[in-house]
Amino acid sequence: MATTGWKSWLGLCCSCILIFTTITVSVTATSEQTPISSVSVNGYTDITVEEAWNLLTDTSNGIQVPIDVRRDSEWKTEHIHTPSPENPIHYPLSTLQDKEGLQEFLSLFAGEEIILYCRTGGRSVSAANILVDADFSGTIYNMLGGITAWIDSGYPTIANRPPGLPEINGPTTGSPGTTLDYMIVSSDPDNDEIYYCLNWSDETGETCLGPYMSGEEVMVSHSWEEQGTYVIQVKARDSYNDESDWVTLEVTMPKSRMSFSLYEFLQSHSKMFPFVRHLRMV
Repeated sequence: MATTGWKSWLGLCCSCILIFTTITVSVTATSEQTPISSVSVNGYTDITVEEAWNLLTDTSNGIQVPIDVRRDSEWKTEHIHTPSPENPIHYPLSTLQDKEGLQEFLSLFAGEEIILYCRTGGRSVSAANILVDADFSGTIYNMLGGITAWIDSGYPTIANRPPGLPEINGPTTGSPGTTLDYMIVSSDPDNDEIYYCLNWSDETGETCLGPYMSGEEVMVSHSWEEQGTYVIQVKARDSYNDESDWVTLEVTMPKSRMSFSLYEFLQSHSKMFPFVRHLRMV
């Protein structure tokens, strides 16, 4: 009987250990799969900067899009820096407060998981409430403490960066009065919209075109009225007025096969050279 009792007691202990281990493993697995400890209220979820960082540096939990709702000048000076494809996007609160801007946001980010942030947390709450009231179809997180808490916790930030050097491709020779087509393209590291400023080295001066999407190829056309060599200059500028350096392409309008001075001489002596009446400059 003593042996039987000892065996029963041992079996009971093993069962307890097994149950405890199972519970521990289950809790650990659950905590790893659910990094958000905050509770969703009013249609959005408040998260800490630590939780935001964990979400934005691990794509196994899905893709979250950080949305900076601060003013242009604040974004340009400094914004959070997270790895691709979870880079921050600037969408000011003032744009969300505009009917057309709000509708554009709802279309662009439909069904997405977004993390709203501002300087300290006030404007991001306002943005979250606007999106909830508009029946946003995605998931809304609000980063508590904003970029101030992010910086205080030692997480990285970065300033706005200018677009990369543009590429320009097209003919390098032509004839006066003939329209030539050129393709230009640049990419912006912050995925900002891009404007292109061009100088054709003639009386037309500098012109700027845009905005265009980052990486979008743009065709431009121009003609020169006189012979000579011209230098096309082009630079890329983002929506925050940060610019790339100039890139150049030299284009030559060749001289006529018959020099002007000789043609003029023959024309003035047309009686001696009657064939000149049938010639024309090319």
